[in-house]
Formats: sequence, structure tokens, C-alpha cells
Amino acid sequence: MTLLVAITGGIGSGKSTFSKEVLKRKFKLLDSDKQVSLIYNKPSKDFKNYLKKIGLGSALFNNKLNKKTISEIIFSNKEIRKKLEKYIFEIIRKERSDFIKKEKKLKSEIIFFDIPLLFENNLSNNFDIIITILSNKKERWKRLKRSKKISKEVFQKILKSQTKDTVRKAGSDIVIYNNKTMKDYLKNINKVLDRIIS
Repeated sequence: MTLLVAITGGIGSGKSTFSKEVLKRKFKLLDSDKQVSLIYNKPSKDFKNYLKKIGLGSALFNNKLNKKTISEIIFSNKEIRKKLEKYIFEIIRKERSDFIKKEKKLKSEIIFFDIPLLFENNLSNNFDIIITILSNKKERWKRLKRSKKISKEVFQKILKSQTKDTVRKAGSDIVIYNNKTMKDYLKNINKVLDRIIS
């Protein structure tokens, strides 16, 4: 049997670091953020037409997408955000299903999934183990300031749109806190990975 393990957590919590540790151990991992980036970086004609249809045409320029413009609009307009998420979710769900089928055929023992919106999209029943990474807002903002082009205002709006940590905690099998040093966090990640693969 192939064990399906989902990694989730709010924006800036430390999911990418966890995923890197998984890949270092040579496990297979499907990263939802990377899937979304591919959709944005190489937008199909269908996707571009859909963006215009739902009111995101202003994010298109010379056949390229301005992600910052999209973020500013969708986190100020819930209706547009839901329409965009639905479109992207359908593509990602199909790719995830194909990935699982492929790995099961290869008889992979464990496969990992980095899914930021796991609870928001009611996906928890699709996985055997759910790992949630929790981190306080101050630490998350510090990380995002260093790594992403995101305003404090958009960060606050994203927090409001995402599932509360109490819900994530209640729906998870394993919870890791990431509020201290990177050394502490990496130690905790590898303790959890040792537990899962043993």
C-alpha cells in the first residue's frame, strides 16, 4: 500500500522547508505551489480568456501575468478569488490524481504532497497522514518580507482568507511548531520523517 502524506499550513509557516527535507531523502513529492506557478508562468489561451472573463484581464500584459496584480485583486474580491481557485483546483486535482496512480503503479511506499489549501478545499479525507506546520503571524511576516514581494496589507487579507490554525490543528495527525530557529525546525522535521518512515 502507498502511504499518502499531506503537508499543510498557512502562508509563511515553513512548508517549503519541510518539502526540501522530504526531497533530500529522495521521496516523491507533489508541490501545489509549483503546479500553480506553472499555470501562471505558461498561461494557456484558455486560462488567459478565463482571467478576462472573471475580471482579471488587467493582470495580463504581453501574454504574461502579473501575479502581484492578481493577488491584490483576488484578496480584495472574494467572488473573483473563488472563481480563480475553482479553475486552478480542477487542473491541480487532475494532476494529483495522475501522480498518485503513477506512483502506486511504481509501488512507491510513501508519497508526499505540499498542499497549502488542504482544509480550505476539503481534501483531508484523501490522505493517510496530515502534517500541519504552525507558526505565529510575526514570524510568518518576517519570512515573507525576506522571500516574497508581498505587502503587509495583502498578507493580512491572505490570513483572513485561509483556515484558522485551530481548525488545522484539530484536523491534523501531526503538528509541528516553527517559531524558533531554523536548526530547531529542521530537527523537528526530521524527527517527524523518521517516525513516518519507520
